[in-house]
Amino acid sequence: MHGNTSGRRSLRRIAAVTAGLALGLGLGVSAHASQTDAAHRAPLAATAKPRTVSGKTGDALTGIADFYGAYIDAQNGFDPEPKLMKNLRAHYLDSALSKKLAAWERTNHADGVLRAQSIPSRWTVTEKSKGDSTEAVVTLSWEHGAPVKLSVVMTPNHRIVSITPAK
Repeated sequence: MHGNTSGRRSLRRIAAVTAGLALGLGLGVSAHASQTDAAHRAPLAATAKPRTVSGKTGDALTGIADFYGAYIDAQNGFDPEPKLMKNLRAHYLDSALSKKLAAWERTNHADGVLRAQSIPSRWTVTEKSKGDSTEAVVTLSWEHGAPVKLSVVMTPNHRIVSITPAK
């Protein structure tokens, strides 16, 4: 029985070495792929580095960033989630602002939070001023077209009270 176990180990080693060689040869072949293939792989390699996104509990700037990230994610994809968007608005937006945005949306046939009819592919949130309330500039970007910059104000009780075009 001891000899049989030793034979199985040898077969496993041979299989592992063979698999390693095959993998090595496969990687060598892919390294010589066409320029077109390399161009398509380049963006993937660029995003392979770990990124860091940080926030701070109770921080208004983090709250604005959280709101916009979640709101855009709720709209994005194959099946937008209107209930989630409504709940996010109820949680983050002051009721007076919600009414203003609803009126703006009826007039402009666009989303008042984004001030747009389509969903941005990227966004940044930059603190502009801090006092009794925090004001941030939210920059929304699309694949095509000019970015939209919004001035967003959040109070210390973590309610967004204003979303207007940034000046």
